Amino acid sequence: MNKFIDFLDQFNVLSPNHSKIYDEYTISNEEEYKFSISTKVEKFLMEIYTDRPRSVIMTGNAGDGKTRLCRTIYEKLTGQELTSWPDGGIVDVPFEFGTLRIVKDLSELTETVIDKELSRLQQVVLDHHSDKQYYLIAANEGKLTKFLSQHPELHQLSEWVRLRFLDHHNNNEHLHLVNLQDVTSSIYADRIIEEWNNEKYWDKCAQCPKRDKCIIFYNHRQMSEPHVRKHLVEQYRLLDCLGIHVTMREILIHLSYTITGGLTCVDVLNASYKDIEDHANRAYYNNFYGYMIPEVSAGEMGGGRYFVNLDPGLTSISLIDDFILNGDISGDEAIVSQHEKIFGDDIDLLFGYYRKRIEQYRTLDPHQDKENTKDIFDQMPRFRRKFFFECGVYGQELRKKLLPYQYFSSFIDCLENQKSHSLIRRELIQGLNQAFTKKLIGRSEPQALYAVNEYLLIHGIYGSTQIKLALEKQRNDIDHIPTHLILQVQQAAELEVRLPVFEYLLRLANGSLFTILRQEVEILINKFKNDLINSSELDEYSLEVLALDADRGVYAVHNIEI
Repeated sequence: MNKFIDFLDQFNVLSPNHSKIYDEYTISNEEEYKFSISTKVEKFLMEIYTDRPRSVIMTGNAGDGKTRLCRTIYEKLTGQELTSWPDGGIVDVPFEFGTLRIVKDLSELTETVIDKELSRLQQVVLDHHSDKQYYLIAANEGKLTKFLSQHPELHQLSEWVRLRFLDHHNNNEHLHLVNLQDVTSSIYADRIIEEWNNEKYWDKCAQCPKRDKCIIFYNHRQMSEPHVRKHLVEQYRLLDCLGIHVTMREILIHLSYTITGGLTCVDVLNASYKDIEDHANRAYYNNFYGYMIPEVSAGEMGGGRYFVNLDPGLTSISLIDDFILNGDISGDEAIVSQHEKIFGDDIDLLFGYYRKRIEQYRTLDPHQDKENTKDIFDQMPRFRRKFFFECGVYGQELRKKLLPYQYFSSFIDCLENQKSHSLIRRELIQGLNQAFTKKLIGRSEPQALYAVNEYLLIHGIYGSTQIKLALEKQRNDIDHIPTHLILQVQQAAELEVRLPVFEYLLRLANGSLFTILRQEVEILINKFKNDLINSSELDEYSLEVLALDADRGVYAVHNIEI
């Protein structure tokens, strides 16, 4: 029996031990595994209270780890374990520079107490902490901003908070706001996958006589492979780029289910043949997309609920399907080797059963019972998911076609390599011209962006040198890596380019239809266009319009003298 699997079972929403994942119910001396991952925000907060004291407000969703961070700061400053929070949820901690008042959850307090604590926070900040009292307050963003807006006496604090939500650079040496919703989820997902698959937790499994029939151990082995782990994290990175924030709790619930499929050692040791057939469906690549997840509310699914629409198993690419069904007889030694490695005799493929079914299907026996081959087609989504995560050198470009965003890899390249900005900027400009006009616009030399209205009247022309492509601002207080680009047109307008906008514009630039992703990006792009038009001025004696060039079959600039 591996006790670490029991630890992972805490994150199973149907487990009786599920409450242990909430910091308020954690009893440290009962924990066999002291699981933690390093976070920049924890280090940043400790630096504040050991070197540069100030008051801090932490905001975020339920499950972002606000309470756990409050506990960590308390324990590191006092050197003592906090076995339980006081009934009021407020504790005063003497430290080198004075007294730190920790409020673990503003939402749990009465209106009167909230008013008292926030009024006191406002005053100590105004006094620049002259009385040596500092605050660390954990709060839900909605609750905090609503309360501040309803209490005029807290107007100054409300303005400070508003400015800090707009831009973290508005923080100063007296008050710092940390918004945990700005954390890049894929960073934590990567660290959790690495930690939970550390071999020190799996020694006992290696000695278990049932290890070859254990789907949990199989999932661990596969997720330990560097390329599989990279592809798993890539899915979380895609969420980052879509602007979707996944809380720490949601990541833990999702990844624990990805490894265990909701099973424990007892389930594996007592499994019958039929049970093993069920366990085979709980391979990590099925679990990741919630293929076997029980009927629970969306919130209890953890991060898994975000991946339903990203399932690569639902996309049929002929070259990939052909590799799955015929790769072992392709005649190419590299392809055959790759196929054997992916579609082997492990438990997830019922120890070679599905390979034999594919071989039977390929015989094209006219007397073959069609119902007996139906299971091959039913299992194709599973095979595609397996290919998506496990393919090696062969298929790396092919697997990208299973992603719902064709230009995701180009987007990531832009976030990591500024040398690619020049080429991508040209494509974005072309895509914007198509989006603004809903026409096929000819590529101009030198390239230009046209601020054009619905009648194709050009209000302004911006050359490529007037358009800059930049990364979002960097952070030093939380774990965050860039998730979007910013397209700046002089001082006229600015467009936040997240993955859906990027995908939409590059598809347009390369001949796609205007309907794909239009609903997701239309408001943002129209606002950008209107900002450009409003900052432009028409020439009094000459107008420029986009008109059809019959010879070329595209719309181009034409001058009209008035």
